[in-house]
Amino acid sequence: MGTRTRKTGFTEAVAPRPKTQTEWKRRTRSLSFSDARAAVEWLNATRGQPAYRRVLAIRQELEELGGALDRVRQARRTAARQKRPRTDEEILRASGELLAAGEMQEQFRERHNDMNQRLAQYAHIPALACNLDSGIWRFGMVPRQSRGPEVTIEDQAGSIRVDEATAVAALCRLAANRELHKVRLCEQCGQQWRISERAMDRFCSQKCRESFHANSPEYHERKAASQRGYRLRKKAGVDAGAHAFMGRADNPRKAKGERNGKD
Repeated sequence: MGTRTRKTGFTEAVAPRPKTQTEWKRRTRSLSFSDARAAVEWLNATRGQPAYRRVLAIRQELEELGGALDRVRQARRTAARQKRPRTDEEILRASGELLAAGEMQEQFRERHNDMNQRLAQYAHIPALACNLDSGIWRFGMVPRQSRGPEVTIEDQAGSIRVDEATAVAALCRLAANRELHKVRLCEQCGQQWRISERAMDRFCSQKCRESFHANSPEYHERKAASQRGYRLRKKAGVDAGAHAFMGRADNPRKAKGERNGKD
């Protein structure tokens, strides 16, 4: 389920070069949306099947690799900013940090290589197509042969077939652009995959969103605090009105002057 309200079509992979920054960003978002939609539709249609579990494992590893890469980069930046150790204690601490950073980088390298080995089982070949109406060429990688269950997505451009290899390629492109969060499992029902345009979008429907917050431990505390604040504000408003009325009643000449002023 997508968060966009307007209809978004699949974008040609090769099209006239955008002339403005806004147009370029719109093109990028549309391409990412196309990949996210292909992956989401395929995952929702194949839930529970062996192919689903394979693709799910790849998505999980892609997400963890992204986090591991961030940690390796942070360790390298920290080491580069450190001053040259001078005392024995500083030398010993720097040596330990350097050893830990090296082990972290080696672990990342091994996981990275394992991921490429896993992706090697999905053979792709380059393909070039042309849209005769628009005159736009489209170049991309398509599976050499169909693998796993296949689903068909109806779009403005026509019917698009998505199989296991296509879903994996879409997830890899999203991960490379740090947009893997756009393919997300609903955090409430844990059943429905959805397109998440923003990192903060976590639920597949309004019902799941409300159910999640209603069952949150902090929900009842926030609701009680909100009700207390409402009652206090209401009481303060009633008291202020009562005081104003009593003031006019205690001073009839002032109240009469106010009425004459209104007249």
